[in-house]
Amino acid sequence: MICHIEVNTEYGSYYCVDCNIIFHVNCATRDPDFFYVVSPENEDEKPLDISLNSITNVLERNDAGEATIIEHFKHNHYLTLSDKIREYGNKCCDGCMLLISDSFYYCSECEFFLHKACTELPKMKPIWYHSCQLATLVLTSDHIFSCEICDFLSNGFAYKCNECGSHTCLRCQAIPPDALSCPGHEHPLLYYFDFVGRCSACGFDVNKPFSCKDCNYSAHPTCILLPTRVSHKCDEHLLALTYHDIHDYSKHHYCDICERKRDPKRWFYHCTTCDTSAHVKCVLGEYPFIKTGSIYKEGDHPHPLTFVKKIKLYPECTKCGEPCEELALECAEPECNYLVHWKCMNPYASGSRFWEGKDF
Repeated sequence: MICHIEVNTEYGSYYCVDCNIIFHVNCATRDPDFFYVVSPENEDEKPLDISLNSITNVLERNDAGEATIIEHFKHNHYLTLSDKIREYGNKCCDGCMLLISDSFYYCSECEFFLHKACTELPKMKPIWYHSCQLATLVLTSDHIFSCEICDFLSNGFAYKCNECGSHTCLRCQAIPPDALSCPGHEHPLLYYFDFVGRCSACGFDVNKPFSCKDCNYSAHPTCILLPTRVSHKCDEHLLALTYHDIHDYSKHHYCDICERKRDPKRWFYHCTTCDTSAHVKCVLGEYPFIKTGSIYKEGDHPHPLTFVKKIKLYPECTKCGEPCEELALECAEPECNYLVHWKCMNPYASGSRFWEGKDF
C-alpha cells in the first residue's frame, strides 16, 4: 500500500484482516512515526470503540429506512433530510464548509445545513496520517481553527487531537491512505510517501503526492481537495473547478478577476455560460472556509460579532481605518457601528500557507 508494488507473501508481510490492506515489512517499519510495537501485555486489548454515532436520536424514517428527522449532537434543533440540491445549492454545509452538493439535513429554525455524509461521521476517529500514535481524534465545532493539513482557517467541524491540540478539517480527514479518483485525470491516483515531482494542479514541487502509475501526473492532496463548485461576485453563476483549458489561443488565458495571465496548463475556475475564467486563488481568497453570517464568540467586543464579506460597499475598519474589502467582523447590534478586519481582530490570521509561492 505504501510503494504500490506487489507483495510476495512468501517473504513475510504485515496484513490487516479488518481493512484488507497489506504492507512489505520494510515499508511498514520505515518511518517510526507511522507504527508502534504491540507488546504481549496489550496485544489482546480491545481497541477503542469509535463507532459513537453523531446522530443522537432518529425521530422519523422513510420507507427506505433512511433517517428523515434527527437530532445531532452538534446542533440544538431537529434536522430534516432533503435532496433539493437545486433549491439549496447556494447554501454551505456547516460541517465541511463546501456548497451543498448531495443529500443533506437542514434546520427549519436557523441557517444550519449538513451534508448527509458529514452528519453521519463518528464522534471519534483515528486519522491514518496523524503523527500522534494511538491518538483518536474527537469531532468538534463552534470555534475558529487552522487545519494541520491544508492550513486554511475554518469555523466548520474538525477532528481535534487531545494530545497535541491540532485540528483536521472534514475535507482533509477524508484523504484516503491508498488511492482516489480525480475528475481531471482518467486513471486512479495512488498515494506515495517518497515521490517528489511537480503538481499538475498548481505547477509547484510536491512530495508525498497522489500520482498516477501510468503517466506523469501528480497532485498535492490539498489541491485535489479544492472545492469543485464555488460562488464568486465576478459571476452570477457558480464557477466549476476546471482541469484543462480547451482554448488554444492566448486571449482566453487571462483571469477575469485580477486581469493577469493564467497558465492554461493549471487548474482554474470557469463558468461555461458566461465564459468567465479565474485563478483558483483569486476565486477562493484567503478565507474560503469561514461561513459568513456565523457568529464569532471570542474577542473583547461587548456585543455578538458576525462574519461578513462586504461586496458592494467597503466601509472603514474601526481599528485600522482601511476599507473592509475582505473578511470582516460586524457588530450584530443595529445601533453599534463596530466593523473590523478579521486580520485586525486576530493578529494570527495571516491566511493559509497553502498559497505560499503559488499563483494559480
